[in-house]
Amino acid sequence: PAPRVRPVPLPEKVVTLRLMSREPPGFPGEALVLALREAGLAHGRYGIFHRADATDPDAALFSVASLVEPGSFDLERLRTTAYPGVSLFLTIPGPGDAVAAFDAMVDAGRRLAGQLGGELLDEQGSTFSIQRQRYIREEIIQFRHRQARPH
Repeated sequence: PAPRVRPVPLPEKVVTLRLMSREPPGFPGEALVLALREAGLAHGRYGIFHRADATDPDAALFSVASLVEPGSFDLERLRTTAYPGVSLFLTIPGPGDAVAAFDAMVDAGRRLAGQLGGELLDEQGSTFSIQRQRYIREEIIQFRHRQARPH
C-alpha cells in the first residue's frame, strides 16, 4: 500500500524575528550551532534548524535560518563560517498552539541573544521590545480567533 501523506496546510501568516550579531563578521559558526542545539533546535529539513513539536517530532514549532543566502547551515564548514544573523520564524497555522509556539520562539531568541551577545530585532529591524512582543502575541490571538470563525 502507498504511504499516507498528511496534507500540510499552507501558512497564512509568518511571524519572524531576527537575531543579529553585534560584532563583525558575525556569530562564529560553531558557537551559533552549539547555542541553537542547547536551545532545543535540531538541524534538519532544508539545512536549517527546527524546534520540534512535542506531540509530533516531524513537525516544527518554529525554525531558524541563516540570513546569508540560501539560508541553510553548512555543518561541514562551521569552523570557517561566521553568520551575521539568523531569522527565527513560525508559520500559522502550524502544529500545536500558535501562541505557545511564539512564546517558545521568543524565549529561544532571547536566550540566544544573551548567550551569543546578539541583538534580537523584529521583522522590520527594530529592537524587539516587550511592547512589540505583546503586540505580535495579540495579533496571533486575533488571527487564531478569525480562523476559528466559520466562513
